Amino acid sequence: MKFADVFLLPNLITLSRFFLSLYLFFNYSTEDLNSYVLILIIAVIGLSDSLDGIVARKFNLVSKLGIILDPFTDRVVFIILLIWLSSLIPINLIYAVLIREFLVLLGSIYVLKTGAKINVSKKGKFGTVALFVLLCLFVLNTTIFLPYLDQLAFVVIIFYFYVAIEYLYNLIYKSG
Repeated sequence: MKFADVFLLPNLITLSRFFLSLYLFFNYSTEDLNSYVLILIIAVIGLSDSLDGIVARKFNLVSKLGIILDPFTDRVVFIILLIWLSSLIPINLIYAVLIREFLVLLGSIYVLKTGAKINVSKKGKFGTVALFVLLCLFVLNTTIFLPYLDQLAFVVIIFYFYVAIEYLYNLIYKSG
């Protein structure tokens, strides 16, 4: 890894997401901001989660630092976001996502130890987008009543777990 890799655009996007999330978490509560600003913040964090990878692949700026930094930042930022939004979303959703993130962490440790190859899954990206949209809907639900939101959350979480289990299965049984 080279120090100069920190200054590659995808890594700057990743680091910006990380530091913005920490800044928000430590300086604001969700009550300090109106619902629409919160939704905008969640959307920016969610979009930057995809943008760094798109920029890295499109402009051939993939780096060893980015390969480690991006998934680490994704996990940490998502957990910070869940804790920050905890007054607005059901606690069961938070626990479910934390359990899923733990499974992904196990897979990441396996990848680091074995050097296994990871393929970016379109289902995984869809699951992440669905979860960010779900968080936005829970924030919006504080302003406008949205029926069936808990049922939608259940479906999204089931899909999110399915993607994680499929990822772990492919990682362990198909890469070995």
